[in-house]
Amino acid sequence: MKKKILAACLAALMVSSCLTACGSGKSEGKKGSSDETYTVTMAYVGDKKEDTERIEGKINEIMKKDINMEIDLEPISWGAYAETMKLILSGGEKMDIVPILVDQANSMVNAKQVVDLSEYLDKYGKNITELLGDTTKAANIGGYVYGVTTGREWFCQTSAIMRKDILEECQIDTSSIKTYQDLTDVYEKIKEKHPEMVMMASNTGSTPDVKYEMFDTLTDGFGVLMNHGQETTVENYYATEEYKDFVTTMYDWQQKGYLSKDAATSREGVENQVKAGSAFSYFSPTKPGYDTRAKLLCGYDMEIVPLSEPWAGTAQISYLTYGISSSCTDKDKAMQCLDYLYGNKEVLNLLNWGEEGVDYEIKDAENNIIGFPEGKDETNTYHLAEGWQLFNQFNMYIWEGDSPDIWEETKAMNESALKSKAFGFTYDSTSVTNELAALSNVKAQYAAALGSGSVNPEEVLPKFLEELEKAGIDKVIQTKQEQLDKWLAENK
Repeated sequence: MKKKILAACLAALMVSSCLTACGSGKSEGKKGSSDETYTVTMAYVGDKKEDTERIEGKINEIMKKDINMEIDLEPISWGAYAETMKLILSGGEKMDIVPILVDQANSMVNAKQVVDLSEYLDKYGKNITELLGDTTKAANIGGYVYGVTTGREWFCQTSAIMRKDILEECQIDTSSIKTYQDLTDVYEKIKEKHPEMVMMASNTGSTPDVKYEMFDTLTDGFGVLMNHGQETTVENYYATEEYKDFVTTMYDWQQKGYLSKDAATSREGVENQVKAGSAFSYFSPTKPGYDTRAKLLCGYDMEIVPLSEPWAGTAQISYLTYGISSSCTDKDKAMQCLDYLYGNKEVLNLLNWGEEGVDYEIKDAENNIIGFPEGKDETNTYHLAEGWQLFNQFNMYIWEGDSPDIWEETKAMNESALKSKAFGFTYDSTSVTNELAALSNVKAQYAAALGSGSVNPEEVLPKFLEELEKAGIDKVIQTKQEQLDKWLAENK
């Protein structure tokens, strides 16, 4: 199977090249009914670590004893996800548990590439239901539950992440920064002292407009609800004054050297750009404990400055979910395995942090705090550090530097975050499949360039809007509005 996934990843990367020239505990599973050990093939999004096979072996020792199953881990890189999953699912390859990004859900459901989990959750989803509660079946399209979300932050709070040492050097007080426009004066002062740096790191996957979302995307962004989803009229975001102001600011920043010339095409991670000393800051959604993550990845103490209040839409809860492929040979066992993963602390910590005494050691047992063993760091240990997407982050150890209360703080923010008026709504895009394909092509041609300030919006934005109209954005907006109005009437 690994060879097939590798082939699919290579194929996806070739396509991409052409197109661009998160305490140990007892498990809650039951022994399988068959004497034969069932192997569950599971994909997740992330780069493969050198010692993945070692961790997989340790996990399988536990799983075989607990539920008479083993797991075959298949990491898929973020850059190759869409094409790789398309190849795997359309090819009917054995793949039991699959990660589903919200913008791919409609196509997977329409093609019946993933199964409806409703009955499986009712029958086997004890751990999942205990964790997710009312949101257990939130990831659904017309009642078709295509996946289950993970225990993590379900809100969005966009922030500017900036090097503390440079802020102190330039005597900048960040308390006055409330919106992205307030960063212009900050960047001017820092650029004067550090002309060798760009002020904001960005790349093809995270141009500023991608991160600075103040609207409910209603799954795909072609027709949105503005003001954190507090409006109920579906609009073309790209035709709003908010978008025009944003791309105009980005163009101004580009002309002043605050953004890199290759911001729309670079594949270099934004944290790596800061770590290398070539960038001062970047935009990112943040959450409790993000400062620890940022320091680890950037190599500097980083200042986190929120640019929005915490808010949540369906896309935040359903951004990444796990489903079961239609090609799975034993869907009952796959669902039992999935529920087991949500409930087993030992397996979760192995998958995310590795082996105790090898990849981490316990620093504070009372507070479940762990850290690297002496003489080790992320370069010579298994350190996935992707707990947010690994089923139940709240069952994992806390990395040193984070608050012992980080999981309770995250849960509290999940509860208090401003909810979109369309929270829980996912539209059925079956009738606009062709339009969405055309719109995606148009967006690929214009949005990154505009969002990175690489082109003049006075000249290019009108062309972008014209092409969106030709591609059928009005039909998509009308479809969303009709379905949303019906959903709102049914959910008063």
